Amino acid sequence: MTKVIGIDLGTTNSVIAVMEGGDPVVIPNAEGLRLTPSMVAVNKLGERLIGQVARRQAITNPENTIFPSSA
Repeated sequence: MTKVIGIDLGTTNSVIAVMEGGDPVVIPNAEGLRLTPSMVAVNKLGERLIGQVARRQAITNPENTIFPSSA
């Protein structure tokens, strides 16, 4: 059986879905959310942060955060 996956890399949010039984099913991220903010960052320890985690620290660490101008 062929697997179908759809990835929407949006400028504000991203989402991934698979087809199951003819219907699209959104895959939740590590935090259980269906949408993931399209943001990445590096914290003070040099760790890469993505999605909601990167978004949460964007105000206190803007120089190390990449985010869309629409966020």
